[in-house]
Amino acid sequence: MFRIFKIWFSLCWISLIPAQSIGDNFKLAYPDLVHQGKPFEISLITSNEFENADQLDLYIIPQRGIKLDEVILQSENDFTEIEFYSASSDGYLYDAVMCTIDLTGFAPDEGSSFFQLLMKFNSELVDYSEIEFYGEFRRNNRIVNYLNNSSAYLASDYPNYYRVKINFYKATDFGEKALFLQPQSEYSISPDFNIENNMLIDFWIMLNQKASTFLEIKNKQTELVEYRLATNEFQILTAESDFHTEYIILPHFISNDVWLHFSILFSFDENKIKFYCNSKEFSEFELPTFETKNELIISFINSTEENFWIDQLRILDYNEPIEAAFRNRHFSNFISENSEIKLQFTFNETTLADLVQSEFVLLNNAALVSSDAPIFSRAPELNLKVMSNFYEITWTGGDYSNADIYIVEQAESENEFVEVYSSDAENIKDKIYTFLSERIDNSEIIYFRIKQINKDSSVVYSSQLKIGQGELEEFIIGQNYPNPFNPTTQISIEVLHESDFEIVVYNLEGKEISVLYEGFLATGKYQFKFDGSDLPSGIYLYKAWSPNFSQTKKMILAK
Repeated sequence: MFRIFKIWFSLCWISLIPAQSIGDNFKLAYPDLVHQGKPFEISLITSNEFENADQLDLYIIPQRGIKLDEVILQSENDFTEIEFYSASSDGYLYDAVMCTIDLTGFAPDEGSSFFQLLMKFNSELVDYSEIEFYGEFRRNNRIVNYLNNSSAYLASDYPNYYRVKINFYKATDFGEKALFLQPQSEYSISPDFNIENNMLIDFWIMLNQKASTFLEIKNKQTELVEYRLATNEFQILTAESDFHTEYIILPHFISNDVWLHFSILFSFDENKIKFYCNSKEFSEFELPTFETKNELIISFINSTEENFWIDQLRILDYNEPIEAAFRNRHFSNFISENSEIKLQFTFNETTLADLVQSEFVLLNNAALVSSDAPIFSRAPELNLKVMSNFYEITWTGGDYSNADIYIVEQAESENEFVEVYSSDAENIKDKIYTFLSERIDNSEIIYFRIKQINKDSSVVYSSQLKIGQGELEEFIIGQNYPNPFNPTTQISIEVLHESDFEIVVYNLEGKEISVLYEGFLATGKYQFKFDGSDLPSGIYLYKAWSPNFSQTKKMILAK
């Protein structure tokens, strides 16, 4: 198992650098999304690469709503709880802590120099927070070097400091359940339906265990395990196979007690199987040729004394880029024009009863519990058409099956939104709702949005539409889709009056990133593609100009 630990470390751009040189010398891994008020873990892997260093002083600065609970040192031969103490007196704004790691047992240039610091945090009811890290390699209490990583994702405001950004969520309350796999349990599916294209399996899972296999993909004819997913004692996730060539290996740290999203793509046209965790590919294998595309058994197994949970398992006849699946992972309704859901389990009481009696499902020692997975209500999609005396506002139902009421809200300039219209949700998939708002001849800028109130009283809002009254709008720029996106998105614009246009993307500092279009556009609808492959995750602005009018919107690049 420690071999995987060392392989993962080397694959994460950790430079085996000479003593006293400057280069990347640590790797941070942290969860993408954490439930409010729940614990989570962060892994820092480094090594003693400086022959003069005898200790590492690590400063950990959790910001609002986060508190460090425990630090554990793990290596090939060691498992030790590390004491930490307050360092707030050193001038930090937040409650900083500091711990010291004795490096005398980690010799440079040897495999044993690698070690992992597993940090366990508690959280409060916050939407977003950050944690900063700073480390000094010391010899006889003198600094000989620093923790260093050149990743833009970890950039901080200060030299040698590194920042991770933690997003939190609050679960909805639609009464959905998760499948709870108790110790010594199994949940197996043997698909029995026709697949015309590729096959995609995606699901949410929350683990609370170490060093175990939790998923096996078996050959139905031979009953051999073709592929498996497992974690080791360092909580490093790997895909494994005893029979097939591995093309990609990027072992992936996972935090216990945090929901993870997995996508497994059986690409029959490429003869490859690709494994993704939280939208990042971590392994790819050769896929053998099967007589039919449903000769597989998917088995979730819990052979430990711990537990794990599964929610929203789907199997699709899939015929589009994998990014389309990532965009749908947080929603119960999968929106696609080219793929078809063959099987979907949300594990409510009805489906569990069906599972027990199903011929293609095996279920042992499992139960239903309330789910707090990050599966949300989809927001309405809002559109606006300019008419001579009215604005025609139309929207489709978002998460139509859970919506109860739609409210059209309007705001003038910087004032608060007020209700101007409401409609009961009809829970019809393709229903289009319409509201006409009178155009008022003044110079005020007005905003519209749709407030969707769900059956559980939770609320979700559409994007806002901004309209400058008293002037003739020459175009309407839509919200980019998808949003968030990775790495490409489409920006739409409806030209109401022909003119010269310029469409530009900026970062939040106002730096021009890309000119999407510059020139004349006739009346009509247009789409422009933006590619953020070379950019870091973050919020970007796109702005359209004509000689007499301009509009700006935000978009989120989430890699």
